[in-house]
Amino acid sequence: MERVPGLHDSTKTRIAQLAAQLMAEHGIRDYALAKRKALRQLGLSAGQAMPGNEEVDAALREYRALYEPDAQQAELMALRRQALEAMIDLQAFPLLLVGGVANGAISRHSDIEFDLYLDATKSFEQFLLKEGIAYESSDRGGHAVFLLYAEPADVVVRIMPEHAQHQARRGKQDMPSRLTRGQLEKLVLESDAVTVEDKNG
Repeated sequence: MERVPGLHDSTKTRIAQLAAQLMAEHGIRDYALAKRKALRQLGLSAGQAMPGNEEVDAALREYRALYEPDAQQAELMALRRQALEAMIDLQAFPLLLVGGVANGAISRHSDIEFDLYLDATKSFEQFLLKEGIAYESSDRGGHAVFLLYAEPADVVVRIMPEHAQHQARRGKQDMPSRLTRGQLEKLVLESDAVTVEDKNG
């Protein structure tokens, strides 16, 4: 029996929409922070069930498509081209593009995020040193994270244990949540082809 959406779903949708708006307008990158702020602004209790990150991503895509369609598409393709350049520069490692640049849920302040499945970070760190790539490393949630300084967006590489790759799943949305270099190249080429058609049309 199909469940009929009710008040619970409506409230979660409102939280997701406001969280997405806060991320788009104020540059908030932390999903949990955006949802907490949305909860407070809506005057809801802390015990309220929260929307998932996928729901906030969907709301962010809808928000920018509605209010900033041209800017959203231009910024997304610029970030994807930069991501592709990073994957080429770091082609010694099988990076997977994740986050908003992969699924299209970006703001003007989005980073380019990669997952890299390695059991040790030493080889990646040695590569960065050898290539003279400026970086900072930190630990987030038990995973080593490398912040590479680049323009116009920062590049974030999260090191995950190799066995975790088999547990990774595609997102619940129809949008891709993880892109290989080949998949990203295809998206960029398709976008470039559409741009040429528009200019010639």
